[in-house]
Amino acid sequence: MLPVRLIIISNSQKLMLCPTRSLADSKVIQPPNPTKISSDMVGPPDPVSNLRRIVFKQAQDETALERRYRRMRTEVQEWNQEFWTRHNSRFFQEREEYLKKNLPKGKQTLSADEMSVFYKAFLDKNWRSHITYNIEWYKKNIKLLGLAIQVKLNRVFKLKNIK
Repeated sequence: MLPVRLIIISNSQKLMLCPTRSLADSKVIQPPNPTKISSDMVGPPDPVSNLRRIVFKQAQDETALERRYRRMRTEVQEWNQEFWTRHNSRFFQEREEYLKKNLPKGKQTLSADEMSVFYKAFLDKNWRSHITYNIEWYKKNIKLLGLAIQVKLNRVFKLKNIK
């Protein structure tokens, strides 16, 4: 997995996370402190997984439930990142091997129809992995949804108690 470095991108003065391949691409600084940002920060797509990393804001008065929710969101994000990084790395590697084996001399690429043989074989081979991933993804999101609802209800009732 590529290291995550912070790249300063002028977009309403926000800092964005970006996985980089070399130090030449980026200015290396520490990711933002979750307690000092005003909202969740979303970075550009990872070049391998194509997912955008998020730094989740940590409220100063974060409750134990809110902390549990934020940590679970981070864990799910990392799990998702690892799955798609492994999956896409395998895909790129196997596609390169397929091209080396099947690319006729003098030709630079295969047609979409010719590549469809590889795509179908890759999807068939990884079918079980995708089913397992989808089942786990739904389970994790249902847990996150349950925690999000609890956090929201706690905030609503806390506000009503203040008034």
